[in-house]
Amino acid sequence: ASESADALQYMAMAGWKTEDMLNGLEGIMNLAAASGEDLATTSDIVTDALTAFGLSAEDSTHFADVLAQASSNANTGMMGETFKYVAPVAGALGYTAEDTALAIGLMANSGIKASQAGTSLRSIMSRMAKPTKEVQGAMDKLGVSLTDSNGNMKSLNEVMGDLRNGFAGLSE
Repeated sequence: ASESADALQYMAMAGWKTEDMLNGLEGIMNLAAASGEDLATTSDIVTDALTAFGLSAEDSTHFADVLAQASSNANTGMMGETFKYVAPVAGALGYTAEDTALAIGLMANSGIKASQAGTSLRSIMSRMAKPTKEVQGAMDKLGVSLTDSNGNMKSLNEVMGDLRNGFAGLSE
Protein backbone atom coordinates (compact mmCIF):
# COMPACT_ATOMS: atom_id res chain seq x y z
CA ALA A 1 0.00 0.00 0.00
CA SER A 2 2.78 2.42 0.83
CA GLU A 3 4.51 1.63 -2.50
CA SER A 4 1.29 2.40 -4.34
CA ALA A 5 0.90 5.65 -2.44
CA ASP A 6 4.49 6.61 -3.27
CA ALA A 7 3.93 5.76 -6.96
CA LEU A 8 0.82 7.94 -7.06
CA GLN A 9 2.71 10.71 -5.28
CA TYR A 10 5.36 10.74 -8.04
CA MET A 11 2.59 10.94 -10.62
CA ALA A 12 1.03 13.87 -8.77
CA MET A 13 4.41 15.63 -8.53
CA ALA A 14 4.71 15.23 -12.31
CA GLY A 15 1.43 17.10 -12.66
CA TRP A 16 -0.74 14.11 -13.48
CA LYS A 17 -4.44 14.48 -12.71
CA THR A 18 -6.54 11.64 -11.28
CA GLU A 19 -7.61 10.45 -14.72
CA ASP A 20 -3.98 10.52 -15.92
CA MET A 21 -2.96 8.40 -12.93
CA LEU A 22 -5.67 5.85 -13.59
CA ASN A 23 -4.78 5.69 -17.29
CA GLY A 24 -1.04 5.45 -16.66
CA LEU A 25 -1.00 3.12 -13.70
CA GLU A 26 -1.33 -0.09 -15.71
CA GLY A 27 1.78 0.59 -17.79
CA ILE A 28 3.80 1.55 -14.73
CA MET A 29 2.66 -1.55 -12.83
CA ASN A 30 3.51 -3.80 -15.80
CA LEU A 31 6.96 -2.27 -16.10
CA ALA A 32 7.59 -2.58 -12.36
CA ALA A 33 6.62 -6.25 -12.53
CA ALA A 34 8.77 -6.89 -15.60
CA SER A 35 11.81 -5.02 -14.31
CA GLY A 36 11.66 -6.14 -10.69
CA GLU A 37 11.91 -2.51 -9.55
CA ASP A 38 9.57 -1.24 -6.87
CA LEU A 39 6.47 0.60 -8.00
CA ALA A 40 7.49 4.00 -6.63
CA THR A 41 10.90 3.98 -8.35
CA THR A 42 9.32 2.85 -11.60
CA SER A 43 6.68 5.58 -11.36
CA ASP A 44 9.36 8.21 -10.76
CA ILE A 45 11.44 7.07 -13.73
CA VAL A 46 8.45 6.74 -16.09
CA THR A 47 6.90 10.11 -15.22
CA ASP A 48 10.25 11.89 -15.63
CA ALA A 49 11.05 10.13 -18.91
CA LEU A 50 7.59 10.77 -20.35
CA THR A 51 7.99 14.46 -19.61
CA ALA A 52 11.49 14.49 -21.11
CA PHE A 53 10.25 12.94 -24.36
CA GLY A 54 7.22 15.23 -24.54
CA LEU A 55 4.83 12.35 -23.89
CA SER A 56 1.81 12.27 -21.61
CA ALA A 57 0.32 9.92 -19.03
CA GLU A 58 -1.69 8.14 -21.69
CA ASP A 59 1.61 7.12 -23.31
CA SER A 60 2.84 5.31 -20.18
CA THR A 61 1.73 1.86 -21.35
CA HIS A 62 3.48 2.34 -24.69
CA PHE A 63 6.60 3.67 -22.96
CA ALA A 64 6.59 0.73 -20.55
CA ASP A 65 6.28 -1.62 -23.53
CA VAL A 66 9.28 0.05 -25.21
CA LEU A 67 11.40 -0.45 -22.09
CA ALA A 68 10.18 -4.01 -21.58
CA GLN A 69 10.88 -4.94 -25.21
CA ALA A 70 14.36 -3.42 -25.10
CA SER A 71 15.06 -5.20 -21.83
CA SER A 72 13.98 -8.54 -23.27
CA ASN A 73 16.13 -8.08 -26.39
CA ALA A 74 19.28 -6.83 -24.70
CA ASN A 75 21.23 -7.44 -21.53
CA THR A 76 20.17 -4.07 -20.12
CA GLY A 77 19.52 -4.44 -16.41
CA MET A 78 18.34 -1.27 -14.65
CA MET A 79 17.22 0.33 -17.90
CA GLY A 80 15.14 2.84 -16.00
CA GLU A 81 18.29 4.06 -14.30
CA THR A 82 19.82 4.66 -17.72
CA PHE A 83 16.77 6.59 -18.93
CA LYS A 84 16.92 8.76 -15.81
CA TYR A 85 20.24 10.18 -16.98
CA VAL A 86 19.78 10.35 -20.75
CA ALA A 87 16.05 11.08 -21.27
CA PRO A 88 16.21 14.85 -20.67
CA VAL A 89 18.91 15.38 -23.30
CA ALA A 90 17.51 12.82 -25.75
CA GLY A 91 14.06 14.36 -25.47
CA ALA A 92 15.43 17.88 -25.90
CA LEU A 93 17.13 16.76 -29.11
CA GLY A 94 13.84 15.36 -30.37
CA TYR A 95 14.94 11.73 -30.23
CA THR A 96 12.31 9.07 -29.65
CA ALA A 97 12.07 6.78 -26.66
CA GLU A 98 12.32 3.86 -29.10
CA ASP A 99 15.63 4.99 -30.62
CA THR A 100 16.99 5.85 -27.20
CA ALA A 101 16.03 2.41 -25.89
CA LEU A 102 17.80 0.85 -28.89
CA ALA A 103 20.98 2.80 -28.13
CA ILE A 104 20.75 1.78 -24.47
CA GLY A 105 20.32 -1.86 -25.46
CA LEU A 106 23.37 -1.74 -27.73
CA MET A 107 25.43 -0.19 -24.94
CA ALA A 108 24.21 -2.78 -22.44
CA ASN A 109 25.19 -5.60 -24.76
CA SER A 110 28.71 -4.13 -24.70
CA GLY A 111 28.75 -4.10 -20.90
CA ILE A 112 27.85 -0.43 -20.36
CA LYS A 113 24.73 -0.35 -18.17
CA ALA A 114 22.58 1.59 -15.72
CA SER A 115 23.82 5.03 -14.66
CA GLN A 116 27.12 4.54 -16.52
CA ALA A 117 25.25 4.04 -19.80
CA GLY A 118 22.93 6.96 -19.14
CA THR A 119 25.76 9.30 -18.22
CA SER A 120 27.85 8.20 -21.21
CA LEU A 121 25.01 8.52 -23.70
CA ARG A 122 24.00 11.91 -22.29
CA SER A 123 27.59 13.08 -22.58
CA ILE A 124 27.87 11.89 -26.20
CA MET A 125 24.65 13.65 -27.16
CA SER A 126 25.58 16.87 -25.35
CA ARG A 127 29.05 17.00 -26.90
CA MET A 128 27.70 16.38 -30.39
CA ALA A 129 24.95 18.97 -29.96
CA LYS A 130 27.42 21.66 -28.89
CA PRO A 131 30.82 20.41 -30.01
CA THR A 132 34.15 21.88 -29.09
CA LYS A 133 36.55 22.52 -31.99
CA GLU A 134 38.22 19.17 -31.27
CA VAL A 135 34.91 17.28 -31.22
CA GLN A 136 33.71 19.06 -34.37
CA GLY A 137 36.94 18.10 -36.12
CA ALA A 138 36.45 14.46 -35.18
CA MET A 139 32.80 14.57 -36.29
CA ASP A 140 33.83 16.10 -39.63
CA LYS A 141 36.53 13.46 -40.11
CA LEU A 142 34.00 10.69 -39.41
CA GLY A 143 31.30 12.31 -41.54
CA VAL A 144 28.93 12.60 -38.57
CA SER A 145 26.42 15.37 -38.02
CA LEU A 146 23.26 15.73 -35.95
CA THR A 147 21.57 17.53 -38.85
CA ASP A 148 20.95 16.66 -42.48
CA SER A 149 21.94 18.82 -45.46
CA ASN A 150 18.79 20.94 -44.95
CA GLY A 151 19.64 21.64 -41.31
CA ASN A 152 16.93 19.32 -39.94
CA MET A 153 17.72 17.13 -36.94
CA LYS A 154 18.47 13.54 -37.83
CA SER A 155 16.90 10.78 -35.77
CA LEU A 156 19.12 9.08 -33.21
CA ASN A 157 18.93 5.95 -35.35
CA GLU A 158 20.36 7.89 -38.32
CA VAL A 159 23.12 9.36 -36.16
CA MET A 160 24.01 5.89 -34.85
CA GLY A 161 24.20 4.65 -38.45
CA ASP A 162 26.49 7.55 -39.37
CA LEU A 163 28.71 6.77 -36.38
CA ARG A 164 28.82 3.09 -37.32
CA ASN A 165 29.87 4.02 -40.87
CA GLY A 166 32.42 6.58 -39.68
CA PHE A 167 34.04 4.26 -37.18
CA ALA A 168 34.10 1.36 -39.67
CA GLY A 169 36.78 3.17 -41.68
CA LEU A 170 39.17 3.56 -38.74
CA SER A 171 42.09 1.25 -38.01
CA GLU A 172 42.20 -0.51 -34.69
